[in-house]
Amino acid sequence: MKRTIFLLGMCGFLFSCSEDVNSQDVAGTGLAWEENLQSLGAVLAENGEATASFYFVNKTDSSAYIKSVETDCGCTVAQYSNDTLAPGKVGLVKINYDPQSRGGSFSKMILVRTNVDPQGDSLFLEGVNVPYPQNPENHYEVRKNGLGFVFKVNNLGTLFTDEPKTKYLDFFNFNDFPIQLNQIQEHLPEYIEAQMHPNMVQGNTRGVLAITFDTAKKNELGFMEEEFRLAFLSSERFELPIRLMATVHEHFDPVPVDQVDQVPKLDISEREVDLGKISSGNTLSKAISLQNTGSQPLNIRKVVSNCDCLRFEIPAYDLKAGAEIELKFTFDPKGRRGIDHKTLTFFSNDPLNPTQTVVIKSRID
Repeated sequence: MKRTIFLLGMCGFLFSCSEDVNSQDVAGTGLAWEENLQSLGAVLAENGEATASFYFVNKTDSSAYIKSVETDCGCTVAQYSNDTLAPGKVGLVKINYDPQSRGGSFSKMILVRTNVDPQGDSLFLEGVNVPYPQNPENHYEVRKNGLGFVFKVNNLGTLFTDEPKTKYLDFFNFNDFPIQLNQIQEHLPEYIEAQMHPNMVQGNTRGVLAITFDTAKKNELGFMEEEFRLAFLSSERFELPIRLMATVHEHFDPVPVDQVDQVPKLDISEREVDLGKISSGNTLSKAISLQNTGSQPLNIRKVVSNCDCLRFEIPAYDLKAGAEIELKFTFDPKGRRGIDHKTLTFFSNDPLNPTQTVVIKSRID
């Protein structure tokens, strides 16, 4: 359906120009691609090559043909037609990706040169290459209901609030029977979506769980670790706990140079506080200054301590331009010894420095 809408839209564009417009004004700019970036998701090595199809329309007012397709890696091979395409006709470039290489995330560029645009159009193919382990028994050692996973806790890394992020979890079905995801997931939070590839994973084969975390729906900043349960079907229904951790930061568009002085700015008096040598039996308090040195109101979204032993008091979360407040923190070193580092992390609407961290150091006797 998406491809049909695209092609109909392109045809409509070609015939919607006014007859009074000079022909050179409506001359096309080359090829119009349905999409120039495709994701293959997780590519399991044992499944062989994965293929992506890039469709395009000849938007010029003359015939076009592909002169060459260049890839930046021997693992990607292009297939395309040398036929000449009349204006408005649709063409296709297929890219085959061979996963028999180093594992991990990949991003490959493909350059398509044509007679109408010698500089070429850039296409991008991305995904995660998952090599087959030498010993699945040892590699997938975290066992849950006959399924083997690599990690007990899966790290999504750094996320931003402007777009969801998908984590691919490969696993091995050590059972002698196939499994599939239950269509009804009663215990899945609204900000998490789960899919399995393939839809049915046979016994003694591998599969991939695609877990998508929607930060906008979660609406929370900072470090988080969560556990949810996924429902599967085999001869009977069963559930597995899945644990994730991530750090979410707020996304801000780049600030133009001429607007740098027209935004809120959080200035922290000390980014590193050294409490010096202290006794484990005594709590210690200190204050740091927070000031809005920008010209717009500042909102401190959140302040996070990385330890229950470090508590803080903040008199306000909203600061007018030029306003200044003091944040008081108290550190309780009870039960601790040696060199100690704790942190306070500040999340604000300062687009230049939306996340700032204060390190609190001490040497505890």
